[in-house]
Amino acid sequence: MDISFSIEKSGKVGLAGHIGVSHAHSHSGFVQEDGAGFAVLGKIFHLAAPVDLRIARIEVAVEQGKISITLEGGGTGTAVARCGITPAEEALMQASVGENGLCPQTLATTIFGRVHGQGILEIPATFITALARAVVATFLARYPERFYFFEEDTPQSCGCFLGTVLQINGVPVSAILTVNAGLGGLGPNEDTEGNVPIGNKGRLMRILGMEALPTILVEAKAYVPFWKDAIGKTTLIVRANQEHDNSVVGECLVAAAESLGYPLYLPPNPYPRRSGSLMKETQEISQRVIDLGNLLAKAGNCGEKNAIAGELSSLVKYDLGGVVFMSDGVNDIVAHGGLLPGTAAVLSSAVSTEYISHHQIPLLSENDLEMYVQTVVEAIRILHNRLPEAGEQLRKRAVTNAQFSAMTRFSLPGPG
Repeated sequence: MDISFSIEKSGKVGLAGHIGVSHAHSHSGFVQEDGAGFAVLGKIFHLAAPVDLRIARIEVAVEQGKISITLEGGGTGTAVARCGITPAEEALMQASVGENGLCPQTLATTIFGRVHGQGILEIPATFITALARAVVATFLARYPERFYFFEEDTPQSCGCFLGTVLQINGVPVSAILTVNAGLGGLGPNEDTEGNVPIGNKGRLMRILGMEALPTILVEAKAYVPFWKDAIGKTTLIVRANQEHDNSVVGECLVAAAESLGYPLYLPPNPYPRRSGSLMKETQEISQRVIDLGNLLAKAGNCGEKNAIAGELSSLVKYDLGGVVFMSDGVNDIVAHGGLLPGTAAVLSSAVSTEYISHHQIPLLSENDLEMYVQTVVEAIRILHNRLPEAGEQLRKRAVTNAQFSAMTRFSLPGPG
């Protein structure tokens, strides 16, 4: 495997991965490690740009709720929790010194026991954000002339983007690593996941020539109840909607996984675009919140109040994660995986019912990352030979700037 920085200003293939900070749960029993894309892109970057990603020190301002994490490679990331930090929480974080920071959610799950978004567990979310930003800062500190860096500029976000052009086995690849994080430790804020070209993410994509490249999106390791009968062990998942996404990219991912002998599952009709679907889900969950609030207002019995509070807490911990992570209009165009129409397919993985029963939340392993990386690299080789087909499909299915702006209420960046 030959991976280095490219002399080209833009790639022929796109590659993107993100971490949706603490986006661990969704409705219908869906649970995930939403940092797989971040970890895989980080591992690929590391092959071109070796850095030491072990945690060197953690500094905590307890009353201010501020966490600063510095890695041995020299980068520091900082994030703030709304709730402040207890000395016991600081002690838990200090136990992670010396650990590799490539998989922030897995590490947070290990040291805190579990993670939740939506403001339920703000300290793990803040730790994940600070650590992910420290990884980004370390690459940038050691190779400042090789990477482009932008802060996330969508509302209520404290994420960031790191991009470069790599040469992967002779193929120039425009690659972006994204941190999607909400302010204050609230968790996921993912309007710019995948290859969604909003704000500074769009500016970076334009610099890398990525807005019109056939692109591989690397996504989460998840438990999906709807797939449980098809998943007996950790299995690669390839998704590209046959009407809206780039099925050629999807076919290349499938061919790569099969050639390498990895277990593979292709869900039927992935990422359908149903206008208003996320809005409808949000409204349905909101009505459940209202109904519980009305029940609580009428409850006089202590046990009854506690039971209602428990139901409300579960609703926020689990179901709300599936609707608050993205804006309704953005979802109408790019679906849950953040696929700009015509451009991309998603590589993710799924775990079995037995796995999730034991672990509760998926954890990334070195074997997982190796399976992802090997598949991505082989898929890039195959896709390079099918670029005319992928490019033609991209042109036929792409949305115009006017369509994107009208539906999302975000404007695409202009030249430069």
